[in-house]
Amino acid sequence: MSDRRCSGLVLAAGASARMPGRSKLYRAWADTTVLGAVLRCAAEANLEPLFVACPAAHPEIEPSARVTVVGVSPANPGRATSLAAGLSAMPAGPVVVLLGDEPGIRRTDILTLVTAWADSPADMARIRYGDRPGHPVLLGPAARERARMLSGEVAIWDTLLEQGLESVEVAVQEAAPIDVDSPSDLRRARRRLAGNGGRA
Repeated sequence: MSDRRCSGLVLAAGASARMPGRSKLYRAWADTTVLGAVLRCAAEANLEPLFVACPAAHPEIEPSARVTVVGVSPANPGRATSLAAGLSAMPAGPVVVLLGDEPGIRRTDILTLVTAWADSPADMARIRYGDRPGHPVLLGPAARERARMLSGEVAIWDTLLEQGLESVEVAVQEAAPIDVDSPSDLRRARRRLAGNGGRA
């Protein structure tokens, strides 16, 4: 494969159950918000078009020329439901999936993933950090079509593997971005950001 153009989908429809008060996605992060940092990184990695799956009833992000918002109904919650809703609204082609609560995502991680996938025969790819596998995940046409049929809180990667899709894991040495689920997670993530001189 040689075409490295991918669209981007940010999953941002979680309930923020462990973050008291305002949604974790709109907490301050450097000069933006947690979600804003993810969107900025996706744009810097040239993911286009860029979609965000967020709660239909309480979307706090305004659609723009750069970002298309997809509302997710709370009737059937779960990461797979958000993924399917976003994929169904997007144009055809490979998609890089990011999590809206990982503001420490790096542009280089996305670019490394896209390049490795484009140079392989795999249907899907994901990053394996120095401490664990994680996002971003890239879904090619076959993987994307299967993922669009999923719903609820299922293990998306494992479920697609069980369906026989070929995959590749792309190793990077850095630690995985911190999932900002709770106030303590946010403090840890901010400390890491400060310790790296403002680079997540």
